[in-house]
Amino acid sequence: MPVSVLIVDDEPTFRGHAGELVELSGLHVAGEAADGPEALRLARQLRPAAVLLDVNLPGDDGLSVARSLARLPEPPRVLLVSADADVADEEVRACGAVAFIPKEELPVSDLHALLAAPAGDA
Repeated sequence: MPVSVLIVDDEPTFRGHAGELVELSGLHVAGEAADGPEALRLARQLRPAAVLLDVNLPGDDGLSVARSLARLPEPPRVLLVSADADVADEEVRACGAVAFIPKEELPVSDLHALLAAPAGDA
């Protein structure tokens, strides 16, 4: 069974493109969320193995959402993305994410390796 991924971004068009990339990487889109509260609700309900999470969400920013996801009983692997922000490695580690990738680099990124790696691997 493919690894399940929750895509979190306030832009429906990006969620659609990201979903295509996730599926092409051999992963499964478990669901989509447009903001932090919806992301946390779906993460608890669907229990995805991974979350592709935009840093710039309305209301809660992606870093605080990542910290909340890291506190779940079975925390998913979190990959942070953004079109216009840059997240330092220290911030990535501090919020419990595995990496940060600019959105324009997603098509050339190894999403399978980033989102489906065994726990403890980054």
